[in-house]
Amino acid sequence: MKKFLLVIAIAMFSATLVNAAPVHEKVLKVFKASFPEVKQTTWYDYESHYAVYFTDPDNSKCRMEYDYNGNIISTTRYYTESNLSPFIRAKVNEKYPGKNIFGVTEVSSATGLSYRIVLEDERQWYNLTSDSMGSIHLDKKLDKAEK
Repeated sequence: MKKFLLVIAIAMFSATLVNAAPVHEKVLKVFKASFPEVKQTTWYDYESHYAVYFTDPDNSKCRMEYDYNGNIISTTRYYTESNLSPFIRAKVNEKYPGKNIFGVTEVSSATGLSYRIVLEDERQWYNLTSDSMGSIHLDKKLDKAEK
């Protein structure tokens, strides 16, 4: 779990290369209408869009991207096995029995929904990609360092 939190922290704070900036009121209004329960947000202004980072009520870390007109571009959620869709979890366990789901990155955009899933066992890490229909592809297999 500590490793997963470190991965999330690195991903979320890698955006600090871009200064936090005031966000256009139109974008703030759209965000607050959709997520009134979210209290702590961090906004970033990029060349072509805004990004907001926050923690969802289910404790998943989230990043949302909006264009300057307040239209959503994409969402990214970082979470553990417990928040993964039961269908996708079952497909992963069916294809990779005995492997532990270490972390999940869920990406939603106009082109669809995908999952980047990291599995582990005693000796290796497995980077998978899955679509919302459960079609799973092994992207990379990495050896763990010897202890």
